[in-house]
Amino acid sequence: MSLKSTPFLKLVFIFTLLVHSTFAFPTLIPFHHSHDVSSQATTEVDNDFISSKLQRPAMFSRVVYCAKQNVTKWDCGGPCEAIGPDVHVIKWGGNDGLVPSYLIAHDGSTNTIVVAHQGTDSHNFLSELSDLDILHVGLDKSIFKQPAKKVEVHDGFQQAFKGSSKIILTEVKNALATFNSKAVLFTGHSKGATIAILDAIMLHEQLDSSIKQSVVVFGLPRMGNEHWANLVDTTIGTEFIRVSDRKDPVVDLPPRMMDYYHPSGEIHIVDVDKTGQATKVVACPGQENKHCAEGNSIFKEHVSDHTGPYFDDISFGQGACKMK
Repeated sequence: MSLKSTPFLKLVFIFTLLVHSTFAFPTLIPFHHSHDVSSQATTEVDNDFISSKLQRPAMFSRVVYCAKQNVTKWDCGGPCEAIGPDVHVIKWGGNDGLVPSYLIAHDGSTNTIVVAHQGTDSHNFLSELSDLDILHVGLDKSIFKQPAKKVEVHDGFQQAFKGSSKIILTEVKNALATFNSKAVLFTGHSKGATIAILDAIMLHEQLDSSIKQSVVVFGLPRMGNEHWANLVDTTIGTEFIRVSDRKDPVVDLPPRMMDYYHPSGEIHIVDVDKTGQATKVVACPGQENKHCAEGNSIFKEHVSDHTGPYFDDISFGQGACKMK
């Protein structure tokens, strides 16, 4: 699939959903239009914000795309070197299939336990977003202690999360004790971003409130209904950041008319120069803001923006591991 075919793919996807929902199973996919889109003005963020809040999570999200044998020895070239040597790899998991690769590590420079999830190929992921598991379901009661009745998430994302949830829960608890750490960072790109957020919601129920939990994700698709978006807002609050890159189409899928909504906390990259440096980055008030990713035109979106570069020449995907 060429990059230029993406708008057409998205139109076909939405048209197909409209046809099927109207004639084939009208009660299976309800359509919603009531969720307000914010028109509040954005605020430009500076390089200090990028360096202090976004850079290190992005580096870990990039590292998890590298080969297991290199990351576990912390010898993955530029991506590992950019983070620095003071990293202890606790666990590498996943099977490159239903369960994407993930990394649990101790970041000695910040005394933080880091959980990073790998995403999927941009073109494959666009197809996955239109699969039948796009239907949302309630949170799994065997994992979440008190799942809110009306909270629902993308079935496929929850299935991927369940493949690693028990291990991550155990390993994070043990790591916090082993390293005497009081902080956990959850990060990931694309599909990995959705799993990272589910991790965080799960661990918010399990860990003491004295443990600081932060979530910084990149290229996040919509992953649940309005009640899910509100749950993320109330549970993670200001410690939640989702970064959208320019005209990335993935962050606008699944469509809002299918009862999918983003939580608050969007940081939108408006432009990136030829060296991979972000020249304008803004904070976007509200859960969906027309001045940010929500305002993108389907006729001007670019799949390449999903992988980057985002800022500081950081991109995601297998190609990012070739950095020297």
